[in-house]
Amino acid sequence: MANIFPPNTNKRFYGGIALAALVIALAAGGLYYVNFRIPEYEPVQPVRFSHKLHAGDLNMSCTACHSAAQRSPRAGIPDTKSCLGCHQHILPNSPLIAPLRQAADLQYPGYTGEPVRWVMVDRLSGHAYFNHMAHLNRGIGCTSCHGDVAGMERISAPRDARMRWCLDCHRDPAPHLRPLEETGSAHYSATDYLRTHSVHDGEGRRIGTQHQLGEYLKRQWKIQPKTDCSTCHH
Repeated sequence: MANIFPPNTNKRFYGGIALAALVIALAAGGLYYVNFRIPEYEPVQPVRFSHKLHAGDLNMSCTACHSAAQRSPRAGIPDTKSCLGCHQHILPNSPLIAPLRQAADLQYPGYTGEPVRWVMVDRLSGHAYFNHMAHLNRGIGCTSCHGDVAGMERISAPRDARMRWCLDCHRDPAPHLRPLEETGSAHYSATDYLRTHSVHDGEGRRIGTQHQLGEYLKRQWKIQPKTDCSTCHH
């Protein structure tokens, strides 16, 4: 009796299963990569620095400490002497300040000269690139990426930092644009800003909403963010 199925039927069957599994795996991997959410990361730092106190209660600008953000791809971390520039006058004898004085105050009894080993919180993958200077100098505020820093006792990594999150902003940056003098503010509100500042569009009409302001700044600065791979992946 002749065979109903050809001799290579089993190979075709298992090959089809393997191909289907590969397609499913690639699709799942692609979806995971595009929507990747980094786990919550809030490391303990060697100095108990409160962003809630400094950026929140005291309303200090982010760039007061991370001054390199406006002139360098990296925001940078302030050196210990910069911290002591304030704290040699403010709570200089607090035990919370001791690690700073041990690192940089020659007159401090516990002086070691060893720099403070801050723990990096926001770390991009090696294949991705972000330029702080390019964003801050075109109206993107620190909180657009770093979240509610003014409400964080200890800084944490943004959980929404995924490729789609960046692409959504590049495709429609207007909702995030603000005046350059406000990019380092953790308390910025377009409503409050436009209530106290008179901003007019090209036709002389007063701007009253974030949408209008964002579109105006986008035109004024000729902002056209790229969305091709090479923009962030070199």
